[in-house]
Amino acid sequence: MGIIQAKSNVYESSASLFTKEELEKITKLFYAICGTSNATAVTIEQLEQHVSKYLTSPYILRLHDEMANVLSRKPRQNAQVSYQAFVVNLTHLLKGNLQQRGHIVRRLATENRVTTSSEEMISLIEEFINGYIVAVENSPEYTSWSIGTTHESNKKFAQVLLQDLFHKEHKYTDHAPEHQLSYIPAQHFDEEAIEDWLAKTPLIEHMMNTVFRAIFPVVDRIDQVLGYTGTNNIWGFAFCTPTIPLCTGALWEQQETLLNIPSLLLLNHNLPVELRSQWKMLFSTSCHGESFSTLMKNVVQKGPTVVIVRDKDNYVFGGFASVSWEIRSDFSGNSRCFLFSLSPNMCTYTPSGLNENYMYMNINKQTLPNGLGFGGQLNHFGVWINSTFDMGHSRAMPLCTTYNSPQLTAKQEFGIDKIEIWGVGPSAEDTANGKDVVGPSILDVDPEAKAILTMIDRGHHSEGLRPEDPVANSPSTKSLPPL
Repeated sequence: MGIIQAKSNVYESSASLFTKEELEKITKLFYAICGTSNATAVTIEQLEQHVSKYLTSPYILRLHDEMANVLSRKPRQNAQVSYQAFVVNLTHLLKGNLQQRGHIVRRLATENRVTTSSEEMISLIEEFINGYIVAVENSPEYTSWSIGTTHESNKKFAQVLLQDLFHKEHKYTDHAPEHQLSYIPAQHFDEEAIEDWLAKTPLIEHMMNTVFRAIFPVVDRIDQVLGYTGTNNIWGFAFCTPTIPLCTGALWEQQETLLNIPSLLLLNHNLPVELRSQWKMLFSTSCHGESFSTLMKNVVQKGPTVVIVRDKDNYVFGGFASVSWEIRSDFSGNSRCFLFSLSPNMCTYTPSGLNENYMYMNINKQTLPNGLGFGGQLNHFGVWINSTFDMGHSRAMPLCTTYNSPQLTAKQEFGIDKIEIWGVGPSAEDTANGKDVVGPSILDVDPEAKAILTMIDRGHHSEGLRPEDPVANSPSTKSLPPL
């Protein structure tokens, strides 16, 4: 029979958002999913065969139901996805606005109800995390790591991503009681609440984009031109922020890392955008031994770093140093520094603004602390590693004044089990040689995007987007959170 051209305004409007080349790809993909060029609709079995690598059956069933009924005023049982409905759905999935994305999230999360529960949202986000890993598993960035994940880690990460939905009074970057970080409220959320949450959580928007673009690979991606793996979507244009960095310097046959996929995604997304493309192993006690002099040799004047500690109680925590470490008698750093906890809870803690005691390193001083620390004040750090490498402390009762962070360990004084330090972003040598550490702006590579942004008086504001502002050019986004 072939494809019957739709007359509806919805279809025409949706089709107009794709380029001619993209529409040709959509047509080929539709026939490929159907298995024949004479097909007029996609069945549930055909969609499941195509999507099962990325989503599990319950979510595929809901996705098919949404796709089949997108042009219907009343939902129909056992409906199939026509070509026109296929195009409209790909518009929502790949180029959708917040309202359309909120509707998709709610429809995927629950069965036929107006609202979705907290547990259903956690399960959906876990589904997206798993789908995201599959979507990027063959990328050079992902294969440069030797890390995995667990169901427990994914659930913990899902709860972090859902903090702005579950606990609006406490963002995950603010100080929240420890019990709240794992507490799942018995609440239900409508589409408006989900839209508001999506506007505040660009990392989940990125993961959704990645999963759906892997399932339906029809949209021309600017990030492929730039060599980046991540995107933030605005009317189909890709604002590029790498999410899984390239790993260098790690000898995986000799060492294991304290990171897993969720913790890497969390930490990398909170780094300044120009530092997200590459991580380099600088120091690990498993490779370099428990030597503070070796640690200093490997990290001093080596650029921004992420310091990760595991104590004898299996708590994993640390801090991001936004500038090179220096041996000095006072604090250094700036407001880009932050502290974090990875286990048993996942959380990041940004500067409070009360002081500038961001990072500290000293050695061989009789009257001053000798070691490496973040926040607080001398001898009362948010995180401290003694130069003897035997002990550390997290003296932050009730809070670390620099980062508003609680005590990050079970006991105030802790024994050190393992330390690893990663250099992030371009190497200090590259920076010293004058190499550009910031990727090209979208305005440099897409004149059409520049023209549209100029028309809405946003043209030059997208240059040099900061990580706190990854969706600044989206007219539907008002708040600018870090996750």
